[in-house]
Amino acid sequence: MVYRAARGKRVNRPLRIGLTGGIGSGKSATAVMFEKLGVPVLDLDRVGHAVIAPGTNGSAQLIEAFGENFLNKDGTINRAALANHCFSSDAETAKLNAIMHPLIWRAEEQWLEKLQAPYVIVEASVLLESGGVGRMDGVIVVLADENVRLNRVLARGDRNEKQFRTITARQCGDDQRRRAATWLIENNGSLQALEAEVNAIHRKILATL
Repeated sequence: MVYRAARGKRVNRPLRIGLTGGIGSGKSATAVMFEKLGVPVLDLDRVGHAVIAPGTNGSAQLIEAFGENFLNKDGTINRAALANHCFSSDAETAKLNAIMHPLIWRAEEQWLEKLQAPYVIVEASVLLESGGVGRMDGVIVVLADENVRLNRVLARGDRNEKQFRTITARQCGDDQRRRAATWLIENNGSLQALEAEVNAIHRKILATL
């Protein structure tokens, strides 16, 4: 584990700590462990679903930008089809991000305003890629060797190796993640080892307050 002091000055709100890592790194397991310590956790992937639910402004913006071809029969956005369409074009990706990022960031701010806690965790798989690091007071990065991550993903049974490679190619590399990290977890071992890392980071964050 590597530790550097959290960024910036203290303000009258909870410290906002980003949590990120590649697919299969153990980022979500790490988030659950922070929740067990009583730390509020916001999953931005789930927020991304909520802000484009049927009837929302986000859904309307996507339909206007991309048409109704990406709607399911129940009125929900077909996120997989839209993602496949956008990731084939930088221009379409930029158009999607220009809609989604402000919606997600606004929801994050509204969530944070309601909380009274020493610090919160904002979990995001593309925290670096979306430019979200600047909103954070510190960043926890979870890394694991590629073969370890692949085996974890295959064991879950929801994606195959080709899908793993495709997602990995769209995400930033570990060198970039290391440079952004305030706290770095190398998660190639057991859940018990991961929990020990989480507990240590929790104590260090509280010590900065």
